[in-house]
Amino acid sequence: MSENPKQTERLKLLRFAGICGILGSVLPLVMALSATFLSSWFSWSENALSELGVGEQASIFNSAMLIGGVLNFLFALGLYRYLDSGKPVRAGVFSIMLSSVSLALVGVFTTDSIFMHGIAAFGYFMLAPTGFLLIGSGTKEGTVRKLSYGCGVGAFFAIIGLPVVFLALPFRVGFAVPELVEGLIISAWTIYLSARLLKPF
Repeated sequence: MSENPKQTERLKLLRFAGICGILGSVLPLVMALSATFLSSWFSWSENALSELGVGEQASIFNSAMLIGGVLNFLFALGLYRYLDSGKPVRAGVFSIMLSSVSLALVGVFTTDSIFMHGIAAFGYFMLAPTGFLLIGSGTKEGTVRKLSYGCGVGAFFAIIGLPVVFLALPFRVGFAVPELVEGLIISAWTIYLSARLLKPF
């Protein structure tokens, strides 16, 4: 018996989105970390990752943001087709789409354009965990709900709470550290959901 053409098309879309999600999580992180190692001036105790966008490795860092934004947007399109259809989940996926656009814009508006860069970076750091929490509140799937809540809260704490915690430390910690921690949390959530898209049934 042949497969339903619509079902086959949906499976292809979900698998493509899953591949995009994994690549969009791993590749930008590898590229951004490579830029930190290749930039002799960069310090984890002094700098923010965004400062790499105007240094000698600017092309690597800005390309990482653009690639990550595009691939994660494609991942979110597949996620829209995969998750429950309730309003909170749809709003959560839409929030993740907007966060992907914001991530790409971080690679367009560097710290030389501090106002636009600030809006783009703030959008990424706030919209992604907001999307997780909305999905967690609306999905009926237990594992996705728990992971979404955990990663949403963890991501918010990383970007808001960690800088406050670091103020109490006897040594300096640059903003790059909470940026990286939130990026890793967002990537962990995305990779898990991407794996689900690769094998949706």
